[in-house]
Amino acid sequence: MTPTRAAVAIPAALVVLSGCGMVAAHTPKTTTVSVALPASAPAISPERLTRPLNMIAPTPTYVVATVGISGTSEWLEIMTPSGAVVARTKIDPTETWMTAAGAGGAYWTANGAEYELSVSGAVRKLGPVPSDASSVLIGPDGSSYAYATSDSLNSDPGNYSLLNKITVVHPGAPAKVIADRVATAADPWSGQSGWDYYLVSWSDAGIAFARVPAGGCGCRSFDMQMQSAYSAIIDPVSLGMTTVTASTSCPLSDIGPGLEAVCFDGSYATDAIRFSSGGTVIHNYALSGKNFAGDALFSDDASRLAYITIPITEDQCNGTGGPITATLRVMDIATGTVVSRAMGDFVPSAWAGGVIFGSVTSASGADSWLVGVNPSTLSVTRLSPDTANTGIVGIM
Repeated sequence: MTPTRAAVAIPAALVVLSGCGMVAAHTPKTTTVSVALPASAPAISPERLTRPLNMIAPTPTYVVATVGISGTSEWLEIMTPSGAVVARTKIDPTETWMTAAGAGGAYWTANGAEYELSVSGAVRKLGPVPSDASSVLIGPDGSSYAYATSDSLNSDPGNYSLLNKITVVHPGAPAKVIADRVATAADPWSGQSGWDYYLVSWSDAGIAFARVPAGGCGCRSFDMQMQSAYSAIIDPVSLGMTTVTASTSCPLSDIGPGLEAVCFDGSYATDAIRFSSGGTVIHNYALSGKNFAGDALFSDDASRLAYITIPITEDQCNGTGGPITATLRVMDIATGTVVSRAMGDFVPSAWAGGVIFGSVTSASGADSWLVGVNPSTLSVTRLSPDTANTGIVGIM
């Protein structure tokens, strides 16, 4: 099932929680310049698909996608980067954050369990997933997985408490809780409904997560990214934790292959793009114009960043709908140089192997397809035919 950018409003802003020790990856160099955004090329067809924050992944051998079919089911497909389907299985529609791509293939949650579809077409059950799980990540080994849960301990609206956990499962071994924290009304940044763990990605360095207000998706056009003010990485073995971002005005949008972090600063429209490493800001680029920005993707070597901007007049908060005019921008991180192209309502999903993978939907919303974008020329190649509710899950 493909969600839209439109999201419900969530009360109250996040307030930063203190994190554990931060380790700098290298000697930081700070850059602050203004960036004038160049004129956009002609738009291609618009789109209304979204995703959780992307998984960190190697150069892709295959792309994992969901494709709507008749009735209440959809295909979970593994395809080559050129769009040829090599394996598929029929699944009941599930939320995007409950499907995943990993080293072993394509993954989905159903009937209280986690399943894997391999390139050969074989399906296997990995282990249990509780009904209250809100998101699932696949480990670098392709067989381990993690999920987040949030359970009410007190239903009194004026004195609520939520038990939040992150649990890791290695097939054949007992499930291991690696994060266990209670949110209460005493937390000044929780809002009226508390907060949940939001799983971001799982790399060799650990599991990246954010704490976000409970009760639904993030307000405005980039979903949970608008709420991820505090984020960190936890080592599932040692349980050591490193803060990634800690700013209420600059929530996390992506984590790079070297654990670089990028956020879009601004209390409403985006004022700047901020890059950090080991908790230290290394680049801060002021932006001209007033737009919302999000859906960031680092290149394989973290030298470039792809991201989307949309006009503030197309804000998707409070149930407002209408078409989205997304502009894809690719920045050279060292210099701040940007190239751009208007893409309708395009959402990028993964950048690997020299291609930005994403999805496009017709103006009516009736048809959608998968595309690959050349990050240098911004030329677009279609990877699939028109199909309702088609979206990229990730790459493997």
